[in-house]
Amino acid sequence: MPLRALANPLRIRIVSLLTGASLSAAEVAEELGIAHASASYHLRQLAEAGYLEQVDEQPPRGGKGRPRRCYRYDPSSAARLDRTDGRLLLHEAMSADLARRLAQAGAQRTSMDAEVWLDRQTWEEVVGLIDQAVSLVHGKAGPPRSADRVKVSMTALLLELRDER
Repeated sequence: MPLRALANPLRIRIVSLLTGASLSAAEVAEELGIAHASASYHLRQLAEAGYLEQVDEQPPRGGKGRPRRCYRYDPSSAARLDRTDGRLLLHEAMSADLARRLAQAGAQRTSMDAEVWLDRQTWEEVVGLIDQAVSLVHGKAGPPRSADRVKVSMTALLLELRDER
C-alpha cells in the first residue's frame, strides 16, 4: 500500500529531504536527528513502496568498510501510486508535519485558504499552475545546507469538493 508508507510524518520529511539530493542512511539520520537504524528502516520501507530509488553506492568514507547505499526520491512515483488507498492517513501525516514546519518557520512568504465555487476552466488553470510550481520546486531542490540555498517548505493540497446539497 504505497500511500500507507507515507502515513508517517518522519517519512514525509525523508522524502522531502531526498528530493534534492541522494543521501545515505547515516546522512539522513544526521540531518533529521534520528538513529541510523531508524533511518535505514524508513528508507527501506519508502523504497519498497516505490517512493525512493537506490542510486549508485558511494565508496565508504576513509576507504574502509561497506559502500554507502544512497537513496533519492523517484519523481515518477507520483504517477504510479494509487491515490485513494490510505489517503486519509497520508493527509493526517501531512498535517502533523505541517505543524512542525509552522513551528520552525522564520518568514512566511504567502498562504491562502479558500472554499469557493469556480468555473471548470479556472479550476483547471489553478491545478495546472500548482502542478508547475510543484515540478519547479522538486526539479530545483538541492542537497541540504548547500551554498546559496534557503530551506523552504511548500505544501499544496487542492481538493475538488462534493456538493453536499
